[in-house]
Amino acid sequence: MLFVKADSTKKETQAPRDDILDFIKRRFSKDCDWTNGNCYWFAKILCMRFNGLYVYYLPAEGHFVASDGVYLYDATGVKQTAETAILLAHIRKDDPLWYQHLMRDCFE
Repeated sequence: MLFVKADSTKKETQAPRDDILDFIKRRFSKDCDWTNGNCYWFAKILCMRFNGLYVYYLPAEGHFVASDGVYLYDATGVKQTAETAILLAHIRKDDPLWYQHLMRDCFE
């Protein structure tokens, strides 16, 4: 599985993508709750809009994010966490039952 460490050393040499942060700020109202039950859909929107982003899952938090392999993005901007993010495509391939469970929870 591919993991992203939130404290990756690449972070110190690469800034968060301003275009992603600007998109989040301009397009999504703070009145909308994209972090409580809608985080998968928010991550999918970011991945559809920006090349090079992929959906990751934070199992301890039960939270989906989009990532470029360096930064984790959610509706708050850059997601800060000590948890290791797991690439959703690898969950789908390596643990189909877990993947089905996650997707079921996103659709219900």
